Amino acid sequence: MKLKLSNPLHLSGLLNKSKSLMVGLCLFGAAAPAMAGWEVQWIDKFDGTGVNWDNWTAQTNANYNAEEQCYTDDDSSAERNYDVSDGTLKIIARKNSINCPGLNGQHKNWTSGRLNSKDKREFLYGRIESRIRFEADAEELAGGTWPAFWMLENRINQQPVAGDNDTSYWPNPGAGEIDVWEWFSHQPDTYITNFFSSEKYISDDCGAEVRYNYPNGSADVQEWHNYAIEWAEDEISFYIDNILVTKQNVSNCSQYEEPMFVLLNVAMGGMLGGSIDPDLQTATMEVDYVAHCFATDTNNAAYCNENTAEVGDASVSISMAQNNLDTSVITPENGMVVLTTSTNHVSDDYTLEWNVDSLPSPIIDDFTVSFDPSSMADGDYTVSVQLTGDTDSSLSLSDDLHFTVRTTDNSSKSGGSMNYLLLACLGLTFLFRRHRAVK
Repeated sequence: MKLKLSNPLHLSGLLNKSKSLMVGLCLFGAAAPAMAGWEVQWIDKFDGTGVNWDNWTAQTNANYNAEEQCYTDDDSSAERNYDVSDGTLKIIARKNSINCPGLNGQHKNWTSGRLNSKDKREFLYGRIESRIRFEADAEELAGGTWPAFWMLENRINQQPVAGDNDTSYWPNPGAGEIDVWEWFSHQPDTYITNFFSSEKYISDDCGAEVRYNYPNGSADVQEWHNYAIEWAEDEISFYIDNILVTKQNVSNCSQYEEPMFVLLNVAMGGMLGGSIDPDLQTATMEVDYVAHCFATDTNNAAYCNENTAEVGDASVSISMAQNNLDTSVITPENGMVVLTTSTNHVSDDYTLEWNVDSLPSPIIDDFTVSFDPSSMADGDYTVSVQLTGDTDSSLSLSDDLHFTVRTTDNSSKSGGSMNYLLLACLGLTFLFRRHRAVK
C-alpha cells in the first residue's frame, strides 16, 4: 500500500493521529517560520575535476531572446565552457565562432554554459542557496553579459525531456520561473529577483520583480556573495548574504507549489543581454556551491552552505504493540495489534509504502497499521515500510520488523510436557534406588 505524504508544512493533521508518531516526527515542526536553523539535504561543492553529471545536464539546445551564444557540454577541452577546479565551478562564455551542434548547425559567435538539475536534483520548499561572483575581461564589466542563478518548475518541456509529464511550456503551470539572482551588464548596479508565471499576468498574487541595489555598484558583482531564497507554500523570501531583499506573498498563487530545478548560465547579448563589447573575449560566472536545505530545530545555522550540517542520521522504524504494550511476540487471543511507523527525519515529499502481506486483513491508516491476529498460525513473520522521496529518489528510508506469533495453549503444553518428563525421570530414579536397596 502506498500513501502520498504532503510536505511537512502540511502534516499537522497527520501528526495528531499517533502520539508515538508525534515524538518520532518532531522535526516536522521545524518547518514553521520560527525554526532555528538549516540542514543540508543536497549540496554540490564542485570539489572534483569536472562537472558531476549525476547532478547536472548541459542544456545544449537552449536558444532564447535572440542570444548570441551556443551552449555546449564541454568541461574538458582547452576551450571548455565549464571548468571545475580549486573547489569551484567556472561557467565561461568565450568569443568563439561555431556552427552550434545543439542548434542544428546554426552559426554563433560565442560559446557558453547552461546547466540545469532537471530530473536529477529537484526541490519543493526549503532554502536554495549559492555563492557566486562574476568577472569579465572588459572595463567595468560592460559588454552584453547576462549571468543568472534561477529555477524552473519541473514539468517544463525543456531538455532533458524524460516524458514524465514534462509537457508544459513557459510560463504556464508546471513551467513557472523564479529568478534568484539575475544580472545584466548594461544595468550593472543592481540585480533582479523575479517571477514568471501565467497567473502573474492576471493577478498580483504570484510575485513581482524586485531589484537589489549593490552598495558599491557594479564592483560588488565581482565579489563573493551568498544568494538564496527561502521557499514555503505561501511565502518566498530572497536574500543576499542573509540580508532580506524582498518577501513575496504567494498564498493565492497556484504555481510554485510543485518541485523546481536549478539553472546556472551565462547568456550573451540578445534582446535582454544587450550589445556585446567587441573587445570582450571571455566572461566567467564562478560558483562555489549550490545547496538545498530543510528547516531544522537541531541547530541555528543561518546559511545553507558547505559548513551547514548535512542530513546523515535519517532513519525510519516500526514498533509493535498489543494491549498498549510494546512487544515482538504476540498472542492471538490477546486482541488487536498496532504497528506504528516513526522517523527522525522526513522533510521532503515522500511516498510511504507498507508491505504487510503476511497480516490478516490489515487496516492501514497513514502511519499506523492495525490487525486482528486471532486467525494467525504460530510462527515467525515480517512486515516492512519504505519512505521514498518524490523529488529525490535517492532519499529512501526503510525498516523491517520481525515478530513471532505464539499461542498461550502451546506455551502451556510445552510447559506441561516438561513437567511430565521431569516426573518420569524422578519416578525412574526412585525405582532404581529402591531396586539397589532391595538387592
